[in-house]
Amino acid sequence: MMEDTKFSQGDDASLYPKLAEDVAPDVEDDVNDYQTELVKIEDEIATLKQVLTAKEQRAAELRKMIGITPLSQLKAELNKVQSTQAYQKTSETLKNAGQATASVFSSFGSSMSSKFSEMKNSNTYKSFEEKMEGVGSTIMAKVQGRERVGSVNSGDGLSGTNDQPVVQQPVTTGTTDNDLPI
Repeated sequence: MMEDTKFSQGDDASLYPKLAEDVAPDVEDDVNDYQTELVKIEDEIATLKQVLTAKEQRAAELRKMIGITPLSQLKAELNKVQSTQAYQKTSETLKNAGQATASVFSSFGSSMSSKFSEMKNSNTYKSFEEKMEGVGSTIMAKVQGRERVGSVNSGDGLSGTNDQPVVQQPVTTGTTDNDLPI
């Protein structure tokens, strides 16, 4: 079955000679005409590219003579783009989206602020705050070596078995090398 096909397996370059060999003579003339036309069109494309390059260079020279800078060209192009309907619609959509996003964050911030205010005014928070204040005062009193007014020395876990105040050890200054262990 594979022997009946007129194309060989391989790269595309190997297909074209076999195709030209196996085609009838009248079709062969058409193929030659197509190849000739293709060569002409490719030559025209190359010529048009050269002409376009030359025209672009001349336009750049003229802009330079007139004083049109690349920056002013860019500004002009941006003005053209900004005046298009598509740009205006996109700009409007992004503006609306930004406003909606700002509104969401604003309402979220307001909501969080009111929730924190409610929480701060709740009995649970006030009770917790008082307990933490008491613990902090008790710790400071112990460190400073005096009893806190209204403190209870039972069951809070902060009072030790020794009711003696904490005494700060004297700091020695001026140690010498002889004082250090060897």
